[in-house]
Amino acid sequence: MKIRIVAVAVAVAAFAAGCGKDTCPTEAPQVSALAQDCQVPAGQAVTYPLRLCPTCNQTLTGCTAEMSGANASGGTIFLNPTVEVCSSSNSCPPSCSASTATCTFTPPSTAAGVSYDIQVYDPASGETKQGKVTFTSGAVSCSV
Repeated sequence: MKIRIVAVAVAVAAFAAGCGKDTCPTEAPQVSALAQDCQVPAGQAVTYPLRLCPTCNQTLTGCTAEMSGANASGGTIFLNPTVEVCSSSNSCPPSCSASTATCTFTPPSTAAGVSYDIQVYDPASGETKQGKVTFTSGAVSCSV
């Protein structure tokens, strides 16, 4: 009897361990456009807009900023938007949405006058799209 209870407890624990992990694979979405020249007030984080062209089975799950090419005086920041893909896209071609996705990040320096080149890879074209963000003493000016 004890062995059966232990076996049932182990089976329930193994089943419960798999719960909460219902995620689908992720991939990079098609990128239609990104802001070309963002002006951001000094001292603030950047919310950088992108226009993606997801297929009907893709849902934006996040965006990371790779800053290994950036330093306190400028450089390059690579943005990596990711989408979750939960089913086949055979029946739904990409659709470039009028709404924008955003990537929020804080570069090594947010001092006025510092600029960073922004790059985003577009898997559909095989090209890296380019943009720029500059910290200023003015208001935010950043759109796709």
